[in-house]
Amino acid sequence: MADLFHFDIPTWGNYGDKALFPVVRDAFRTFDGEAAFTSAAALRREVDGGLVDRINARADAVVIGGGGLFLQDTNPNRLSGWQWKISAETLAGIEVPLIVYAVGDNRFPGQPEFDDLLRTHVEQVREQSVFFGLRNSGSIASMSALLGPSAVPIDFQPCPTTLGGLLYEPLQGSRPDPREKLIAIQMLVHGRQQAAGYDAEVIHRAVVDSARALVADGWRVLSVPFHPDDAEVSRRLRAEVPEVEEIRLWGADIGFFSGFTLFSSVPYVLGGRGHAQMIPFGVGSIPLSLDLHAKLGYFAHDIGHPEFVVPVGPEGMVAGGPEERAAEAGGLGADVARGTGACGADTSDGSVGRRARVLADRIVAAVMDAYSYGVDLQEDLAATRERFWELTRDNHRAIGDALGESGRPRRAVRTRSADHVRAEEFHLAAVAESEEAGVAQTRALARVRREAGADRATLERVTSERDMAQAALETAQSAVDEATAATRELAHERDGLRARAERAENDLRSLAGRTAQAEARSAMAKAAKGLRRRVRRLRRTR
Repeated sequence: MADLFHFDIPTWGNYGDKALFPVVRDAFRTFDGEAAFTSAAALRREVDGGLVDRINARADAVVIGGGGLFLQDTNPNRLSGWQWKISAETLAGIEVPLIVYAVGDNRFPGQPEFDDLLRTHVEQVREQSVFFGLRNSGSIASMSALLGPSAVPIDFQPCPTTLGGLLYEPLQGSRPDPREKLIAIQMLVHGRQQAAGYDAEVIHRAVVDSARALVADGWRVLSVPFHPDDAEVSRRLRAEVPEVEEIRLWGADIGFFSGFTLFSSVPYVLGGRGHAQMIPFGVGSIPLSLDLHAKLGYFAHDIGHPEFVVPVGPEGMVAGGPEERAAEAGGLGADVARGTGACGADTSDGSVGRRARVLADRIVAAVMDAYSYGVDLQEDLAATRERFWELTRDNHRAIGDALGESGRPRRAVRTRSADHVRAEEFHLAAVAESEEAGVAQTRALARVRREAGADRATLERVTSERDMAQAALETAQSAVDEATAATRELAHERDGLRARAERAENDLRSLAGRTAQAEARSAMAKAAKGLRRRVRRLRRTR
């Protein structure tokens, strides 16, 4: 078999990703006669020319995937528009063929259509590929509609985690007992789902209520957080339903094989993540899930059981009123709305409590329905798993032929031993520790940058407010200065008017004095004139 280079996501923070990528490599080793992986690199780190040179020198082909890599807000970048961070120019420099393996459309509810950057980049990846395999029928439909015509077909390649019980010797012949009342729960309503209108409080409370009802019915309930983000719901489950036991699956101390071993003894699983369906399915569990993401429905459809997805709406959605939701639910939901449902009689805690109980009854009903047909369901799913195995074998043969191995004798399928699992877990632990240290540093740097950005924004806001206050103060000071000048001018005018008034008063007084003297002189003249007349008259009479 050819020497292969793998672009993966080394991590201990997300159990699904931790388990996925070693299983991808093991699928090639199983079906392709001990395929040799020369090296691997984190696909979320930017690919540079030096790495491309090493790939061209040492590898015969490059494996990308699997996982929900077609997503634009995880590892956002404008080099590719999706999670594999490689520019079109650098991509063109890879001279060996690409193998896109079990990748999927991972858009969350309410997220926009993929943009032209992603479309053109993925088209280029497809043109450079000898195999372009997507992990579910929904991704095949959406990406076929997005991408242009190509000589490279889009094939169905199930996630290899769905084949765990067939790939690994320690799991062969091991299957959980569907007659046992044992269920594992992984649950989280992500912020992206909340942004799309999913009511996290209602859904999380419904999961707690359903766990309580199952415990009351004699079930053993495990909480199996896959990711640190799941821990809050897990804590709530254990706090409100003390009988719930937690088995943590994330962390540096957890090996990639731990979940496979766990679920091989757990007959029923309720999850909200894609790998909380696929990994349990791969070892014989019956995977139920809440309708929180399209990929969950895609997988349930592909294994022939769409009823395994429990609808969360309308009760689990923010829009609409609780009475309308209860009426729409009907039957059991209507009973719960009246306070007579199986998950509790008291609905006095308001709309959240009523809606949660409607959804909880729906979850319990789905679990009990699966339990009642458990033996038959497990046999049916085992047949589907065999079909996925044969399809994967055929895909690997096609990949081998495309890499120039046609005509060579087919090598026997060799499942992976316990010794191989231990060696792979050691390798993964070392790589994940190194990678997570880098991720932690990157996150810390990003946090510092966010905080610095927030501080910068605060400083800019405060500076702007200060400048505005200074401008207002200057405006006010200018107004005061203008008012002061106006006051001074008015005082000057007042003083001028006062002086004029005083002069006028003096003039008036002077005028008044002159007028009195003239009147006195006139009176004296008149009196003298009168006397003269009287003297003349007296003289005539004599």
